[in-house]
Amino acid sequence: MRKTIKEIYCLNQSIQEAEQEYALDNWYNRLICKSVDEIDIEDTSRMLSQNIFVELGIKRALEILSADPLAGEMYEGQLLGLLYSIDLNEFEDLSQLKLLLQQINNILPDLEWPDEEDKKEYSELLTKFIKKMNL
Repeated sequence: MRKTIKEIYCLNQSIQEAEQEYALDNWYNRLICKSVDEIDIEDTSRMLSQNIFVELGIKRALEILSADPLAGEMYEGQLLGLLYSIDLNEFEDLSQLKLLLQQINNILPDLEWPDEEDKKEYSELLTKFIKKMNL
């Protein structure tokens, strides 16, 4: 059985059928009806930027970045940037994140870039992230 986020977190709020006034409310109501496997890059990006279900967002971000290190909703590398911006001190097990950063660093020269500026910015972000994680 694939539980929805609403079931996982035991959320008791009812979802109103009428459209909400705010886009964020609409997104949230759709999100909590999804299973973890149904969370896409847009959802993950919003979860991290809005500080909603952050642990779940980090988990999905790691899965997405493992498949595509350049993943981003609006631009290449955006997801890694969102992950970098989160205060990770409250999370106990960061071993998967550390391993992923090392893997991305190892394949960085082999990634295809639209231009050198994007490659440089991503490389700088990755270097800062690796230092932040004390690798």
